[in-house]
Amino acid sequence: MAFAGWEEGVAAFKSGNYAQAIAEFQQFVEERPDQQAGYQMLGRSLLRGGKAGDAVAAFQKAIEMKADDIGSQVLLGQAFYQSGKPRECISTLSRLNIGALPANIQVGVYETRGASYARLGNTGSAAADLGRVADLKPSDAAARFEYGQMLHSDAQLDPAIAAYERAISMDGSKSEWKKVLVNALKVKGRSTQGSGKAGIYRKAEDVARSLVGSSPSYDNLLLLGEVQLGGKNYDSAASTFQQAISKKRNDWHSHFYLGQAYGSLERFNDAEAPLNDALALASGEAERQVLDYLGFVLSKQNKYDPAISAYERAGNAAGAARVRENKQIAQENREADEFNENIAELERQREELRRQLEEVPGATNEPPRR
Repeated sequence: MAFAGWEEGVAAFKSGNYAQAIAEFQQFVEERPDQQAGYQMLGRSLLRGGKAGDAVAAFQKAIEMKADDIGSQVLLGQAFYQSGKPRECISTLSRLNIGALPANIQVGVYETRGASYARLGNTGSAAADLGRVADLKPSDAAARFEYGQMLHSDAQLDPAIAAYERAISMDGSKSEWKKVLVNALKVKGRSTQGSGKAGIYRKAEDVARSLVGSSPSYDNLLLLGEVQLGGKNYDSAASTFQQAISKKRNDWHSHFYLGQAYGSLERFNDAEAPLNDALALASGEAERQVLDYLGFVLSKQNKYDPAISAYERAGNAAGAARVRENKQIAQENREADEFNENIAELERQREELRRQLEEVPGATNEPPRR
């Protein structure tokens, strides 16, 4: 292209001076409206200059003049996406024979279309496109991890976990990725029944331990303790939560979880103190959660009145009623025990009197006659 303004526009574009590039190419297409390349470069300059809405018209004109201009079609899809029109983006890019494009262009198309699907809430289609990106970039751990995130958003938990694990196997330096994997495994563990549950939590614990090994922070210790608690590894969980508390005492979570670990070990006396510590730090729904478990721990120690009070403060009327019933049963049992003890004592006294009468000469065990 040897036309006036073309070289100036290209130089401005390459140097990142998009305002000048836009001005040069705008003048160019006004003077040479028959040059399709001018509209494409104007669209590219507008797109780079943050004017995606204006770029749409330039790319549409370029495609009108040359229907097989794949580059302008791809860029039109990007312009639609950046201007907040995801449906138009999807429609434009879906008309392309994407598989016939060079691999690097395919990546851009799938990324843009996938982002448009995600913006519309179509996480399934978005995940499919990000899966294609990950396959086209087999050594890119980040692409594999992003694919896992979209699968996770689409509630495809098992494939998401597999994608997370593969990404971490490719690049194990990302602690945030490991945290995401542990939390995904926690969700799977909670929804799994039977023998498989323990294996899921063991896998989560292994990953969480690697996090603690690289950084024994409060958050990492709390995460490790949570998966130990979920996996019924209660002794280890109690130890981990104690370490977490030593790092940060003013967070109710670690105290509450420590109380739960002790409660699960049926060490109800030990559970009471950390639960009270948690109660002093919690508020709102968290406070009610702590009170509810505290009511359970107190009831297991037969501390009926404090248990009833805790349940009532937690808004658990059924729990409070259950403890009242247990208290009444316990009272009746005590009264029955006292009655039986009295009967036994009277029987003992009677036997003692009978023995004494037998030792008196001429005495008889028969009652006197009138």
